[in-house]
Amino acid sequence: MLRLLGAGLIAIETWLQAALRFFSAVRHWILPPIPPRRLRHGKRAHDQTDLVTRAAIEAIEKVFARDFKWSFRRLRDTSIGIDARAEILDGGWPTGRFLPLQIRLMPSRTDNGGYRHHGEKGHLDYWRRHALTVCVILADPESGLLLWQLMETERCAQADGKWPITVPADNTLNASARLCFEEAVPSDPESLMRLAFALDRQLMEEVRDEITFFVWDEWSDATAIFSNLRIFFGEGPEEEPDEQIDYHLRARSLHEVMIKLFPWASYSYAEPIREASGGCAVHILEVDLRLEAYAYLDAEEFLEAGYPDEEEPNAPEPED
Repeated sequence: MLRLLGAGLIAIETWLQAALRFFSAVRHWILPPIPPRRLRHGKRAHDQTDLVTRAAIEAIEKVFARDFKWSFRRLRDTSIGIDARAEILDGGWPTGRFLPLQIRLMPSRTDNGGYRHHGEKGHLDYWRRHALTVCVILADPESGLLLWQLMETERCAQADGKWPITVPADNTLNASARLCFEEAVPSDPESLMRLAFALDRQLMEEVRDEITFFVWDEWSDATAIFSNLRIFFGEGPEEEPDEQIDYHLRARSLHEVMIKLFPWASYSYAEPIREASGGCAVHILEVDLRLEAYAYLDAEEFLEAGYPDEEEPNAPEPED
């Protein structure tokens, strides 16, 4: 009986996956997406970072690009307390290893030679649930001082909805911190997959809700270089991208880049690869979520909402 039940469940799951693919194909056949002709309509409404904080983030981005030779990606949705992520590169090659960053302006008061930062409980709860190792960076835009401290969530005490962390005054953000950061970021495939899903949840939700295009530039070299990712949401072409990431990545193929940076995504080419000025090849991809990513979002929303208010099922009456 159990074997029959298991076989039945597998058959149902296979049927549901086939049905999802079928309905997706029908949607695209009835309403074929229009690839973007050029850059699209500016930043989304929730990108409201104040000018001072934006200047601090730009200074931090320069350090990671110049001193670490890593990629740096700002996150538009900061509801989980992550403002950006540093992406570890190996000689320009993507590794799929990310260091989440919380960026805050430096407090005025010092505590035992360091700076005392108080974070929000909701952020810490999310980091703990997803086992995130987060680097807190404090920035003083006037002096240019940047300090860092890795967040050890299991040792962090909470009080009045806040959690404190002391950032040492000598923890300057520069190339000397590179080894410490690399050791803090996991390298096993499962942890990297979990990290990518947790950090990209907001992007995944947008991809789920809207037709999405990724546009990459490819430059010819001894090894191909993929750069200047533009992300577009919706069907119609506009003037500015919804998101633009200044990547400069070496890879044997674009597929290698996509599975390293966006393992939750499935994609296909929206149109043939075309040549642009200066020998640049432009790749326009239509991006959707993998079935596993749909399931991930459903599970996250279910767990956060709590068990639904359902009536207890009735037991069948005994047979006479």
